[in-house]
Amino acid sequence: MDGIQMEPVGKYKADRNGSAKAAAWRNMVDQDLDDVAFLADTDKAREARELGEAPVAVCSQRRALCLAALVLSAMFATALLVVYATPQPDCPCAGENPLLPGQPPTESEESSTAANKERIASNGAVFPWRGARLPTFVIPKHYSLWLHPNLTTGELRGEVSIDFKVDRDTSFVVLNIRDMNVTERALFKSGGSLGPKVIKTLDYPQADQTYIEFKDKLRRKYNYTLSLRFITKLERNEKQRGFFLAGSHRHRCAVSRFWLTHARSAFPCLDEPHFRASFKLTIVRDRFHVSLTNMPIVATEEAGFYLGHRLLQDEFAQSPPMPPHMVALAVCRLQRRAAPLAVDTVPDEDSPVPEASLYSDRAVILDESGPLLEWVQKTIQQFSYELNTSYPLPKFDIVVVEGGNPYSEGWGLITLSPSMLSDTEVIARLLAQQWFGGLVSPRWWSSQWLMEALTSVLGQKAPPLGDAARRQEDALLLHHVLPALRLDSSNSVRAVASPRLEKADIEAASDELSLHKGAAIVSMAIEAAGEEAGRAALARLLRDHRAASADARDLWRALQRDGSDDAPAHAWDGWCEKAGYPLLCARTVGDDVILRQERFVMSAEPPEPEPTMLNHLLTVDLRADLDELFYEPENFTDPTEDENSTTTTLPPTTRRPRTTRAPPAGSWVVPVTFSVGPLADEDVRLWRNGSDTVNGTWYDMGNETKARTSRWAENVTHLIWMNDTEMVIPELGKHKWVRYNVGARGLYRVAPQDRSVTETSDTAAKRAAELYDAGAPAERALLLDDAFVLSRAGRLPASRAVAAAARLSTESHWAPWRVVLSHLSWWKELLSVSASAPHLNQLLSTLHPVVEVYTLAQIESSTLSEDQLWLSGALLTSGVEWGNENVTRQAVELFDAWVNDNETIPEIYQEGAFLAGVRTHGEEGWAACWRALLTSVAAPRPIYSHTALLAALASPTDDWLFYRFAYTVVSKEAQRGHDWPLWASTLCSAACKWRGAAGAWRVLSLQALPPPALLAAARCLYQPGDYYRFKELFSDLRGGSSALDTIALNAAWVQRADADLSRYFSAINKQ
Repeated sequence: MDGIQMEPVGKYKADRNGSAKAAAWRNMVDQDLDDVAFLADTDKAREARELGEAPVAVCSQRRALCLAALVLSAMFATALLVVYATPQPDCPCAGENPLLPGQPPTESEESSTAANKERIASNGAVFPWRGARLPTFVIPKHYSLWLHPNLTTGELRGEVSIDFKVDRDTSFVVLNIRDMNVTERALFKSGGSLGPKVIKTLDYPQADQTYIEFKDKLRRKYNYTLSLRFITKLERNEKQRGFFLAGSHRHRCAVSRFWLTHARSAFPCLDEPHFRASFKLTIVRDRFHVSLTNMPIVATEEAGFYLGHRLLQDEFAQSPPMPPHMVALAVCRLQRRAAPLAVDTVPDEDSPVPEASLYSDRAVILDESGPLLEWVQKTIQQFSYELNTSYPLPKFDIVVVEGGNPYSEGWGLITLSPSMLSDTEVIARLLAQQWFGGLVSPRWWSSQWLMEALTSVLGQKAPPLGDAARRQEDALLLHHVLPALRLDSSNSVRAVASPRLEKADIEAASDELSLHKGAAIVSMAIEAAGEEAGRAALARLLRDHRAASADARDLWRALQRDGSDDAPAHAWDGWCEKAGYPLLCARTVGDDVILRQERFVMSAEPPEPEPTMLNHLLTVDLRADLDELFYEPENFTDPTEDENSTTTTLPPTTRRPRTTRAPPAGSWVVPVTFSVGPLADEDVRLWRNGSDTVNGTWYDMGNETKARTSRWAENVTHLIWMNDTEMVIPELGKHKWVRYNVGARGLYRVAPQDRSVTETSDTAAKRAAELYDAGAPAERALLLDDAFVLSRAGRLPASRAVAAAARLSTESHWAPWRVVLSHLSWWKELLSVSASAPHLNQLLSTLHPVVEVYTLAQIESSTLSEDQLWLSGALLTSGVEWGNENVTRQAVELFDAWVNDNETIPEIYQEGAFLAGVRTHGEEGWAACWRALLTSVAAPRPIYSHTALLAALASPTDDWLFYRFAYTVVSKEAQRGHDWPLWASTLCSAACKWRGAAGAWRVLSLQALPPPALLAAARCLYQPGDYYRFKELFSDLRGGSSALDTIALNAAWVQRADADLSRYFSAINKQ
């Protein structure tokens, strides 16, 4: 393709008639001639005067030097004025332009502008544009993009023409460019004529910005086209962002992931989410390759030859307006499989069905793609029905490439690794991004959390794959609410909607906290408005902001318009703009309940550096013997503590001042949902007068139950808005029990209600049992999680959580078991050498039920529910970890049948079977798992669960095998793999689980580990020496601060929980 012919700025053409020396001089610009001619009578001056057209005055050397000094002084003064003087009104350097016209900048934007006043460009000059964002008066309309990715040399050549208009007169534009060499620039007017000449270009790599200044001003409301030629590299980078090389050594591919700010590394653009424009792409490729983008191909033509290879040029249809980060590209040697267009089960027959295709270079993946493509079509139609908005593009492609990201986002084109083909949850989110991200984009990166939240909530509506059971009702709790509650409970967390101006903060706009907390907030808002109102609000959001941008306030307005009017104004702003979440505490006063909210924070003081004694190893009996041996009457006190109290009183200790600031007393507008139990009966003592005289005798006639009434009906979900720190709910105390957070969709915790003065221990236990048994599986899971987390935070005795977990012996649902298994496994690691460890291990062995292991035929028959399958696999794994002999025997039988008879182990049992095989058979079992891992990694699609195999390889009883795997993980070869963080974190988790703190420290001393591995190793560290040693070695690393908070919490909890659990188990054994 012929590019735009552009000449270098400020140079003359070569002189073909004069001498070589004369031609060289004539190539100088006029200013250079003047500078040379200004000098005294030198040979160069005389030659310059001969070449110049106008006569030049001759002066003495002294006058020349004086005049030169004067000119230099004037230039220096002018430079000072340019740097420090107040800019002119038409110069945007004076401050940060707001994102929206007429909207004043926020405080964070003003502070960022002040910090950027001294921007220095790559050539040492002052960079004129000082804003972190691009100027808003340049509005892109269309991109014409031509790309030639050379997969052999790794070079990318391209040419882009950006059609834009300006909202005010300006003499410059600012674009985003990263690691790119722009060779030519030219500006054209709307009619195609040459526009103002480019006179200055400056690059500021720290902000990925390039400044282009023109000789004449661009006029307001006029359209222009900026054309640029550029050269960059296709590299196999670690971050796997931009347009990069992927694939195997046999088949090299070039794929893109521009999420969130990496489109600028592939082509110059205005790389901000609200700058939407249409794209028309042209890609030059080898004739054996396939090129794919967001839109279908409309034409293919010859493009010449390169090193004997014939090149083809694919031209794609013009796309609807979209932000640059939703552009998707793929160039590779691929084969295609398409799904049939006709789908029988269609929720809405009027919605068009896009063409769904899967591309891969592996025949086995293509042959097995039929069910997945049919599911994709069903999911697209289901989403179209839920949103009342049809799919916006004519096709949807899935490209399966090895050696790249697990997945890459795009509008109409996504990229998956082979291991992600079975993860329908991730694929459903990528499908939901076709609406929330493609059709509607965030107004700024601070609103990216909203798009992530909407895609997660919509992804829960996806149908099951094949004949699998429908998604469980507690999926939102397990996948989003509980992770959000876990991640958002420290002092160092940020708000999901905090302004992000720096590149590192923008990359965190779609982190784990934003994903889970955003999904929980949006789901809670939709639940408060009503299911039908929520669907109508999402459809209105898409309709009102189609091909435009939106933020959270647009969603709240849509919910208020389509939902009830009970929600206070700006009810949801605090949830987005504040860090943390509330803890609700209820207490009964008469017939009323007083509800109070406070921010829940899990934090602990750093432990004492040198404790005088490790008291947590002393059992209750040994303490009694020591008290009797060293009895001193004047110092003896009998400590008593109510085991049913909701707070634990610690002995007074000397503490240093807090190292972290206490969080402010925040207040949220909380949509409190609750349901009530039966009314509590009121016993009234009846008396009868024995005579008619005034002083007659009164006789006790017994008890009579007096009927009570309440405004709160049973079996009904009630909603009240708590917009203050404390509120009174009348007549709620008349009921035997109250269940808060109905459905477990609210992003808040509820502390167990304190026992009233007149309530006995048996009555309180009966009330707690009725409250637990009457709840749905998700509500029971949240009750158990609240008990364990509040115990860890020091607000509830550990014995209360253990007593609540004892109810699991009759539990048959997956969600409560999943919560308790994760917490008790952690407690087992932390209390492994404590006084209460034998009693806790005994409880775990009796708590664990008999595991029913299903055959592969039973699993494939689709007669078993999702709860039954997941629960069976989790109980098998936990039984092996907890040392249950019967369960371990079942797991070993599965492993032996796999090794000896080549029988398939169902995926739900693989972790338990591999663990049991390695720990039982030693080196033989370890070698079998290692061979299985190598085979699965080399296969087109994973044969086994890599997580299960890694967990087994890191868990042998033989130290030699353990360190063999540990040194394999920290080797340079393993660190080059994309799954190395998973390998390292699995190694640290296994070291904590099977070898305790000593094993974790041995792993930490081998190699600098990624943040997930540091957090995994910190789970079993609780000694003061562990805290200060970890602080000295890893506090400066990413993830080190969170790991230190975990160790401090462990140190405070172990001592407190061990004493409480020791008393609890002693009391149980006496019964």
